[in-house]
Amino acid sequence: MKYRYLLILMVCLVSSCKDSDDASDFYPNVVTEFAMLRTDDAGTMVELTTDDERVYTLKNPQPGYDKKVWYRAVCGFVPDGRTATLHHATGAYLLRDSTELANEPDAIKVTSVWQSGRFINMQLSPLTQGGTQYWGFRVDEVKGRTTHVTLHHRQNNDPLSYTQTVYASLHVDSLKTVPVGDSIALHIKTFQGDRVWAFKKP
Repeated sequence: MKYRYLLILMVCLVSSCKDSDDASDFYPNVVTEFAMLRTDDAGTMVELTTDDERVYTLKNPQPGYDKKVWYRAVCGFVPDGRTATLHHATGAYLLRDSTELANEPDAIKVTSVWQSGRFINMQLSPLTQGGTQYWGFRVDEVKGRTTHVTLHHRQNNDPLSYTQTVYASLHVDSLKTVPVGDSIALHIKTFQGDRVWAFKKP
């Protein structure tokens, strides 16, 4: 089983939900959070794992995806014991190390950044005209017990037109040289300058 790193493409996942005229029936106690979605050897999404390592078997498995991989997504689901019904899921970029390829990042709007389990999650608001932008992370330097990492965002000549919502996650285990308990300083270049968020590797 391997992670499917969504560096270039954002995969949008939509579950098949029952028809209903009652909104309370359609969205009963929906939980929305980042999660990993696992596919089996037939390419069907069968399992959802949250960042705090709750594992649910999907009541409504989703066919038509790559075989035996993990997808990162913001999921809306209804848990029921050890199973869950997936109502909707929006693909998220699972950032990979682009240190050797990364030049100076392009500026971006940041909505929020937070840590959840072994992931640093981001809700970003890039300006776009529908072109392809690129995402990754760059390891800059280590100072004492703090590793400085920069979000690598490349505008790729996509005009700065309208705002789009983008979700991205950095799996802290991708920072293989960072010992458990050490700090991670995440730098993001915004239109107002460099911003930094501090986390620890659990």
